[in-house]
Amino acid sequence: MLVQFSKLTESEIDKFCLDHGIDPSLETQVPGDMIANQRPKGFLVFYTRILDQPNLRYHFTNFFLEVLKYYRLSLGQLAPIGVARIMHFEILCRALSYEPSLLMFHHFFRLAWNEDWYTIEKTQCETPLLSTTASHTYAWKNQFFFISDRLFPFTIVPRKFSEGLNEKEPEVHELEQGLLLRLRSYRAKLRAYPEELLVVLGISQDWVDSDFEPVFCVDRKDECFRLHSFG
Repeated sequence: MLVQFSKLTESEIDKFCLDHGIDPSLETQVPGDMIANQRPKGFLVFYTRILDQPNLRYHFTNFFLEVLKYYRLSLGQLAPIGVARIMHFEILCRALSYEPSLLMFHHFFRLAWNEDWYTIEKTQCETPLLSTTASHTYAWKNQFFFISDRLFPFTIVPRKFSEGLNEKEPEVHELEQGLLLRLRSYRAKLRAYPEELLVVLGISQDWVDSDFEPVFCVDRKDECFRLHSFG
């Protein structure tokens, strides 16, 4: 186990929570001289990089929570690059006007180890959805804090490294064929998308001007679609 202490101060944690709209009623604690696996009872480990990482926002999407629940992963057990790959899959599905599903996700991705954390990697049975293999290597292991487990609507018993990783990938005939064909045609680079697009796709709620409805424009400014057109 890598011994890594957090360098975050109480004021930095408070600012982070405020900047990302995290419910102020959720109690937080400065780790101080405690490492991540020494979190107090009733608290989760929260690495700040998972929200700095492309495309994950609080409140978390139902699909992101569903993936964590399926793999029985606590938030602090998943490396940020794994978080980014989950969100990449969800964004592709929603941009193609499909609901993301665990079955389809399980066809393209699988759980893997990454040092003392878990990550998400491509399976061997399908063309990768990512057009590059670039990973994010920014420092993140010393930027964490403890937050009340009320952050999640359910309780997760952290997965043990002694447990097996994956079930057999689903058969192709079990999948939504229309979505499968379109995903195979839309490989994309792992990247941060504009906040406006994340709002349109229902991933972000960070729309600063509540008096106006966000729209998505194509080519010319007079060819725009209202937000509810993508619902």
